[in-house]
Amino acid sequence: MKDLYSANDLQSINSQLKKRYLVLGIILAVLLGVFIYSWIIRVEWLSVASIVLFGAVMVFVIDLFCMPLHRYKKLLVSALSGRTHTETLEFGEVEKEQSFVDGVACLGLIFLGQPDKHGTRDQRYYWDKQIPLPGFKAGDQVTIKYTGRNIIGYELI
Repeated sequence: MKDLYSANDLQSINSQLKKRYLVLGIILAVLLGVFIYSWIIRVEWLSVASIVLFGAVMVFVIDLFCMPLHRYKKLLVSALSGRTHTETLEFGEVEKEQSFVDGVACLGLIFLGQPDKHGTRDQRYYWDKQIPLPGFKAGDQVTIKYTGRNIIGYELI
């Protein structure tokens, strides 16, 4: 079975997060220094501008640059140490629309499994969009390892 994630991926994500938080900390420290200086010398407009800029930069950088990595890290931690399941299914198709599962961009893969109580066989699992999709063809028997609904390993039979 080919695993999609490794401990090296988690280390890489952790190092990227540390770098981003370091840069954010430096920028926020400078803005906080400007705020404190302007507060000491009693320049009201500079104090207001620097604290507003401090808040805007903090929210902007965390939301756009740090949270996506946190969400991806959560997926990696779940893949490496969470509860996993294995199932052999028949591949159906790749959905045309991109999906977001817990904030991570994914492709929906439709597999045909055992009929459920409603008679449907379609089962949707999610493939990380950052990992190239192997050449699955309709009708291929694939053993998938997954956590939640995210595929973390596969093997063509």
